[in-house]
Amino acid sequence: MSFNTRISGITAVAILFLLFTRAGHLERILGENARTSAVQLFFNGKVFTAEPTKPYAEAVVVRGDTIVAVGSLQEAEAAAGNNSEKIDLQGGTLLPGFVDTHNHAVQGGGTLNAANVPEDIASIADLTEFVDEARKSGRGMNGPILRVTGIPLEFWLKPEQLEKVFSSGSYAALPVYLCGLDYHTGWANRALRLRAGLTKEFISGLTDDERRHYGLGSDLEPNGFAVDAGLSRIEREIPKPAREQLLRDAQSAVKYLNSLGITAWMDPYSEAPILGAYRDLAQLGELTAHVAALPPVRFPPPAVKAEFDPFISFDGLRKEFSGITNLTIPGLKVFADGVAEYPSQTAAMSSPYQNSGKSGDLLIDPKRFADLCIAADRRGLIVHVHAIGDRAVTEALNGFAAARKVNGTGGPRHIVTHLQFVQPSDFNRFGELGVIASVQLYWAIAGNDAIDKLKPYLDPGIFKWQYPVRSILHAGATLAGASDWAVSTPNVFHAIYQAETRRGPQGVLGAEQRMPREAMLYAYTRNAALALGQLDQIGSIAPGKQADLVLLDRDILTVTAEELKETQVVWTKFGGKTVFASGR
Repeated sequence: MSFNTRISGITAVAILFLLFTRAGHLERILGENARTSAVQLFFNGKVFTAEPTKPYAEAVVVRGDTIVAVGSLQEAEAAAGNNSEKIDLQGGTLLPGFVDTHNHAVQGGGTLNAANVPEDIASIADLTEFVDEARKSGRGMNGPILRVTGIPLEFWLKPEQLEKVFSSGSYAALPVYLCGLDYHTGWANRALRLRAGLTKEFISGLTDDERRHYGLGSDLEPNGFAVDAGLSRIEREIPKPAREQLLRDAQSAVKYLNSLGITAWMDPYSEAPILGAYRDLAQLGELTAHVAALPPVRFPPPAVKAEFDPFISFDGLRKEFSGITNLTIPGLKVFADGVAEYPSQTAAMSSPYQNSGKSGDLLIDPKRFADLCIAADRRGLIVHVHAIGDRAVTEALNGFAAARKVNGTGGPRHIVTHLQFVQPSDFNRFGELGVIASVQLYWAIAGNDAIDKLKPYLDPGIFKWQYPVRSILHAGATLAGASDWAVSTPNVFHAIYQAETRRGPQGVLGAEQRMPREAMLYAYTRNAALALGQLDQIGSIAPGKQADLVLLDRDILTVTAEELKETQVVWTKFGGKTVFASGR
């Protein structure tokens, strides 16, 4: 289908705009300063509007911070008038600003400013060189502790080599913390283990179930590795970043994300210091993005039967951080499980891991979680659930089903994120329950992490359904794009390339699950804005919406997947103002 064919019928949009004008309703869209605001006409490019009934156009008109017309060039020129500024798109593609539904932006900004391992580090020698430099430059020093992030997961299979390098010589007395790229795993050298009280005596006092969160020798001596609950004992020794550092990290994050065309995101682990960084940024006028922040809910262990109110701290944060420009707190974050890769294996599975006989860690009590969902849903709050194992996904959906049964279907669109393993019996439930699937498809790579660290240890019936997004889409789900930055790149086009090809060094990871490109464009625009609860304001190019726009350097609707992967952002506008320009 040609591009001109795609835009047939777009005249209706311009007619609607003219009717608004004649009826005197233009000020309702544009605001009181409509007549004095600058008018810009964008033309000579491909426009993807993310409006399902009219997804393509030739031109767009913006007045001030608001989109006022979308249609053919002739219609746009008529709407813009004679005094508009004409902006030639030079054959590029204009889209709504991208929206990321799972992005730890301030933490990601911290990796830009601190010691974060690049992707090409694969050997102990390479890692040693990087850590040495991080120590020498001071970039990795957190007070008295050397902290390096982004460590590839394969290093956890080499604890003896890590110990030999980082617990001897010049590192013998220096506490060293190596944080895994998934932020669920890490390794501490001997000096840091002693500082944290992570000793053989400590391990001896734990139950067998508690010991699973620590790497141990045959004599119960800790080898430094820890996962999830075990990691918290180590991380409490790491000094928290100061307010000034968090502001610098937030500034770096916003600039970087804007440079990738991202103008909105959901930050799914927003405690008070993170919210404070966004507030400080907004007060400086530098929060050039819509941020939907979600404070975490921590359930007491299942054995603890005492009542708890998850909304006490939430309500306090919402009150403290209300009224901040471009910041909302629309809901809560819940962890249902951990991660699946060996040796961690804390994701909750419906069948045991074949090497251990354990089924992972379900971090939610089903009854308590259902009660939380019912109460949050009644209050209009989004519940956003981390669920990687198939059992965790099922239990998350069960909680949402309970809320729909009690409260009806008119509540907010709740979210399950990650969805690494999903049983076919749950595919239809996303659409039936109105639950949004927030997916990080950059991870769908046929390589070591998705195959070697999983396939030998999982029931084949579970492994078969790894990132089954096309099946979930066909079953009626709404898919929203996400990155989980700083766990992986927030580059939308790297993620779309991977979703479309699922290629990797070991071939293709489930070819039948490859995603259509346009479905992914909707996932990072309209659908993601819906997940943030802001579709009335952002997520598509339509009259009355905020002028959050991104111009790309090529026709992304027709180029090959390889060419798509190399797409560059020419400029990004937030509320009609340019917040990034490449200099093209």
